[in-house]
Parts: sequence; structure tokens; C-alpha cells
Amino acid sequence: MDLASGFRLLLFGMTSLLHSCLLLYECKKFDGYEFPVYSTKYCPRNETEWNQRFSAINCTKDNGYMCLPNENITELLEFCYKYPFILIQEDICLYLRKRYSAVDSYNCTSFLSGCPNTSHVSYKLFEKHHCTSIGNGCFLAERSCQR
Repeated sequence: MDLASGFRLLLFGMTSLLHSCLLLYECKKFDGYEFPVYSTKYCPRNETEWNQRFSAINCTKDNGYMCLPNENITELLEFCYKYPFILIQEDICLYLRKRYSAVDSYNCTSFLSGCPNTSHVSYKLFEKHHCTSIGNGCFLAERSCQR
């Protein structure tokens, strides 16, 4: 590959990422994590959107795509995690803890509805939308969450 071809490929990749960010209305990269983490207005709602975001932020079979709330439950974050997927227990939603750049668990048994009642895998999180529906620093499905 010559230099001009390499430059065009790099420019295309950067343009694709910017376009993907604009489609989500907001895309801001955060510092302080061990891997690139971006803000998003919403997490994928189906498998097609999941696969598009997986590709857009350059995840691989070795580092799977994730879209989770931050540890304060105030913002949704998307990133390629250090594992291809995570097995999630029933009654658990996930969030990303900044200090260790690690996914952590949140007991969702206080949700009015939508708390997963079976174990599931992280690449199917789009089926568990109550775990990514947030507002006012809480999960919207929580009894105590003020809308």
C-alpha cells in the first residue's frame, strides 16, 4: 500500500467515526479509561444497531462492544471492552466504573419492571432496555427514580 492509499484509508476511517457520532447526536470521547470510551444519547435497540455500533467504534471478536451507563447513572457510554462478552446474572444490570475501567453490577430487583429474570450475555443487552434507560441519575424503571 502506498502512502496516498494509506492516507485515504485513514481519512475514510476518521470520517466514518465522525459520521457515526453525528448520527447519535452527540459523541464525546472521555479520558481516564484504559480504552476509548464515548458518550451516546442511546444504546442500540436491536441487533442491527448493535452490529453497526460494534463496527463504527472498531470492536473486534476479542473486545466486544458494550453500551452501559456510567457509575453515576447519568450518561450512557459505549466502548469496546477487554472481553468478547460477559455472562450477566439474573437481577443484574451493568455499568462502567471509571476508576478501574471495569464493568460492575447493579442489583435491579427494585425496578418496577424490566429487571432481567434470567442470565443473559452482554451482546444481547439491546433486549434488556430497562438496564440502559436512565435519567436524573437513576434507572427509569426504579421505584425511587423521579422522572
